Order: sequence, then C-alpha cells, then structure tokens
Amino acid sequence: MFCVPTASLLVLGHQIYLSSKHDLSTWKGGGMGMFAAADSVQNRYAEPDGTRNPLSQFSPEETNLLNSALEYPDRETFLRAVRKIAQENWTAMRQQNPVTIFNAQGEPVGTASESFHIMVKYGRRSGNESRQRNIEVEFWKIAYDPVTKRARSTLAQTFLFKPEELFRSTAD
Repeated sequence: MFCVPTASLLVLGHQIYLSSKHDLSTWKGGGMGMFAAADSVQNRYAEPDGTRNPLSQFSPEETNLLNSALEYPDRETFLRAVRKIAQENWTAMRQQNPVTIFNAQGEPVGTASESFHIMVKYGRRSGNESRQRNIEVEFWKIAYDPVTKRARSTLAQTFLFKPEELFRSTAD
C-alpha cells in the first residue's frame, strides 16, 4: 500500500539532490521540468583551454564526448573528452581574433579591446613527444532572467587536468 508513494518520494528526493548538487541537465536527471526548462546542451558550453586560447575545432567524436560532459558535468566525463582532445597537437594561428560584442538581439555591434588566437590541429602526438601542458576546462551555463528577459552566462565549474592525468593509460 505504501510502496508507490514511498518510491515516488524517493525518486523526487533523488531528482532534487541531482539538480541541486551535480549540475545535471534537466533532460539527463537533474530536474522535473524537462519540458519547461531552458537548461539544455545548447545553453551549456565548455571552453577547453590549452594555452589561454580556447580550443574549438573538434572532430565529431570529440564533440560527442564534450556534449556528454555537458549533460553530466563532472570531472570524469570531462576527463574522457579532454584525453581525446589532448591526443592532437594544437598550435595558434598567427593572427589574433578580436572578441565580438553583441547587442540584445544577438547581432554583432563591434569588437572588444581583447583578442585571442584560434587554436588549430596540426597532427597527432607521437608516443615519445613531450607533454608538459595542463588543459583547463571552464564549464559555463546560460541562465535566463524571466523578469528582464535577458540571458547571462555564469561560470559553473573549472577543471584543471595535468599532463600525468591526461596521458596515462586508461587502464590505470
């Protein structure tokens, strides 16, 4: 007689715990409002950074791993994605790109004073190549304010992966 209400309360409690403590998307176990929430992969992004310039040109496999990490944003899922990304050599393009400023309608209105290099792949790493760089991943979420009807980005978590963690055997 009390099995169904007890099971329902356990599921509800688990959902509340996941949404408040683990930043899971509502579609992947982080809340009850999956159809009404604006919290989806499109409103989350990760910025892998190897040299203080963002890495952004990923293969389909790397993109899938990053999307999984965005749905389950914990250290282990990001580590899987970053290990795959770290297998490639990355180099900065010569020219710097200015940061674009957008208006409330999402249209570009100018450029900021700061700029960055686009990092591009230039081949796979060899087994004996020196691997000295950390990779930092910033996990950002976009939240909508219903009163002002504006979106804002907030840094949810930052993960720092050291070379010994990235390049050791996954069987360890």
